[in-house]
Amino acid sequence: MRKRNRRQQLVVRFPEGKVDLEDEDGPVLVPVNLLGPMDDSEYEEHPMRWNPEFWSPQWSDIYETLMERCPFEVRQLGEFIPEKVTRFGQEVPGITYGQVGERVYPPKGTKVKISDGQVTLRLPDGTKVAGVAYLQVRNLKRTGIDIYASPPEKRYIVEGSRNDPIRSRLMPGDLLLVNGGIGSLGRCAVVPNNIGLVNISQDIDRIVLEGIKPEWVVAFLQSRYGASQMSRWLAGATGQVKIDFKEIRRLRIPVPDQKIQEAIAHQYWRMADYHYEAMKVRERGDELRAQRILKIALGMLEVLLVQFERIIEGEAKEVIPLMPENIPPKLKQFLEDEYRKIGELHEELERESVSFSLDRQNLLGIPLERHEEVVKEAERLLRLLDSLRGDFVEAGKARTEGRQPS
Repeated sequence: MRKRNRRQQLVVRFPEGKVDLEDEDGPVLVPVNLLGPMDDSEYEEHPMRWNPEFWSPQWSDIYETLMERCPFEVRQLGEFIPEKVTRFGQEVPGITYGQVGERVYPPKGTKVKISDGQVTLRLPDGTKVAGVAYLQVRNLKRTGIDIYASPPEKRYIVEGSRNDPIRSRLMPGDLLLVNGGIGSLGRCAVVPNNIGLVNISQDIDRIVLEGIKPEWVVAFLQSRYGASQMSRWLAGATGQVKIDFKEIRRLRIPVPDQKIQEAIAHQYWRMADYHYEAMKVRERGDELRAQRILKIALGMLEVLLVQFERIIEGEAKEVIPLMPENIPPKLKQFLEDEYRKIGELHEELERESVSFSLDRQNLLGIPLERHEEVVKEAERLLRLLDSLRGDFVEAGKARTEGRQPS
């Protein structure tokens, strides 16, 4: 059994040589230094580097929660990332990014045909080739993948071409993480089923996870406990807005039992279903309706993250469904309106925060913490959802027993 995580103690190194503490004029001040690294590897593993207070006392409560109050074992994310996996008949790294360098798109005049999820490109000379969706930073949103964020001529590449290496091809269940860029780093999503052929740019990491639900990890990364760790790396290393594989592997993440992970995963896809519904609506050309649905998805994500953080903090032990099963259409519409309002409120508060001077919070592409007003609205809605859950349980029992609910 693993030992409970404990707060790291500050270690000091005294100067070499004899130190005479007996002085007639009073006590002698002995200068000491923080235990410095002997080489790069020791620096990377230095215990104080894990402590968020190493970079800023602003994160002391984050550190305290994860290391002392969290009811779950806290482990490094790298423990769940395999060194190698087999994809499309080849052995490839468990974590990688897309092809570096020049991006080669189909020539101007190429026509795109999509049928049953299969993409066919008809080149200007009449040749037909398989197409692969090509994701860049702009295509990765907090609620899911948005291929329509790219202009039509940059949405697809030719299968097997320079920017379509097998090692970075996507499969359902992969975790995608934007690895750099001011206002972008940290955005993440889980690859859905029926994704077709998709590849990524060098600014997105593809991560395979074993032994932990990717939806749990995505929720953690977007929570204040994951975002603060990524922000800490940005603040302390080289000044570049970039996170590398070693830093990703060293992210500390609570690991609850499978039941809680699966509950979070189920609600994650309830939210993501709205995102991908919006993509279908956008494909039909109804952008106004697509934006409305995306705001519903964003509101659902924020409410899910409020629940997630309460679970991490030990203040909640179960996940309240974001949308009860088989609810009446009018009630469903009411809840969707509530989520839309929360999504709109979040966007408004984010715009206000960006209007201030650039600071550490703006480096990430995800919120560093939940807005207080959003949390209040989310908690109000969660209380309503919890009461509805009890009503639906009673109604279900009544139907089973053949009686009218009280």
